[in-house]
Amino acid sequence: MVPVGQKGRITSGEKSGWSVFVEDDRSNTGGYLILMSPDDFTSSGFDDWVEAADLEEYFIETGWEITWLPIYQPY
Repeated sequence: MVPVGQKGRITSGEKSGWSVFVEDDRSNTGGYLILMSPDDFTSSGFDDWVEAADLEEYFIETGWEITWLPIYQPY
């Protein structure tokens, strides 16, 4: 399962070292935005869009290994 709304770091494959974030955009476009950045979203980045049904397949096709970072939980 691909975490939505959680930042990850691509650890293997094309774009290794990049940050990735999946944004739920189903209410506007019916799908998800996959945001990618070589510099941890500080100044540049790229995005892809996939239909909701294709989210898992997108990540399988990339061949990426991703370490999903913990979500900050305030006290």
